Amino acid sequence: MKKCEARDMNKKNFASFVAGLAVMGIVWAGVTGVQSFRGQSSGRLSERYDAIEEKLDTIDKVISNYYLNQDEIDLDQMEQGIYAGYVAGLDEDYTTYYSPEEFALFMESSSGQYSGIGAYVSQNMSTGIITIVKPFEGAPAADAGIEKDDVLYAVEGEEVTGEDLNMVVAKLKGEEGTSVKVTIYRPSEDKYIDFDVTRAVVNVPTVTYKMLDNQMGYIQISEFDEVTAEQFNAAVEELEAQGMKSLIFDLRDNGGGLLDSVCDVLDTALPKELLTYTEDKDGNREEEWATDDDRIDVPMAVLVNGNTASASEIFTGALKDYDEAEIIGTTTFGKGIVQSIIPLSDGSAVKLTSAKYYTPSGVCIHGTGIEPDQVVEYDATSGDDAQLQAAVDYLNGVSE
Repeated sequence: MKKCEARDMNKKNFASFVAGLAVMGIVWAGVTGVQSFRGQSSGRLSERYDAIEEKLDTIDKVISNYYLNQDEIDLDQMEQGIYAGYVAGLDEDYTTYYSPEEFALFMESSSGQYSGIGAYVSQNMSTGIITIVKPFEGAPAADAGIEKDDVLYAVEGEEVTGEDLNMVVAKLKGEEGTSVKVTIYRPSEDKYIDFDVTRAVVNVPTVTYKMLDNQMGYIQISEFDEVTAEQFNAAVEELEAQGMKSLIFDLRDNGGGLLDSVCDVLDTALPKELLTYTEDKDGNREEEWATDDDRIDVPMAVLVNGNTASASEIFTGALKDYDEAEIIGTTTFGKGIVQSIIPLSDGSAVKLTSAKYYTPSGVCIHGTGIEPDQVVEYDATSGDDAQLQAAVDYLNGVSE
């Protein structure tokens, strides 16, 4: 399946699993086992197998002869470590090996109805630091006292900095009513704080909207999820019914989501145009198009920042390429690659980067992000939202 987020699965729980993936750009490959790859194998290590086996045997003897805690050796864990180490040798931020236990946890946490602490998180791929982007109002994290910009340091006593974000999210999710120990570092107070957070089912709308002065619509999209397009269309219809004359999209701190979802939203915003396309290692290209010429036909602006990533960059890039909106804020995150999750026959899986995606004009923003038309910094201490005000000023100017 060549989609940043797969949309069709044979089994209902797999569909729920794929839909629940938190980071834009993940493909479910659906491979049934290692045997499927034999015909495709490049045999990269075929000439090294004997040397590798000999060295592993030597290391095993060293451990047997010298390691102190012989009774604590877990051979299964050591075997999984071999596979994880091999994949880690690619030295690529978004590539990960999941042991059978880790992958089962990942699937369990991402199927059916989700419950968790109720917060959006993002990860700095340079430092591995995971930050609370937004605790949902009335959800367990906010009720416990976790705040925006807190650094997620540990879950159940284990440090998570640098860990795969999907697995960290999986650990935060769990059965409703159970508790999870979360340790955060609060930069504003320079201290670590422990929280015991009781998980709950969290139903938070991904789209919020309101009408500002001068019939200026405002739509904030927190992520591109399965329900986002429906919520977005409802918001647009309501604002148009109120006489909307211009529109602000707020994608600040939107870390991404489903490719299908962002394309459905763009289908409402743009006429029948190319929205984005992907290319794999062999140059195979797959395009995503708007399906009709129905569109939002008012002046528009898009608010972005350094946490605007992935699917939200597809949205921003398309509107920017077609000169349909003024982009305001700071440079976006810069994630322009696609990951595939490939399950193996023993229950393990490999997530790896499999393609790049491009804006309609052929730009891959990976590692660079999207430069706004107006660079406006946000000062949280000022009490004023300078970025939003810049959008208001721009739309008031073009609407006059």
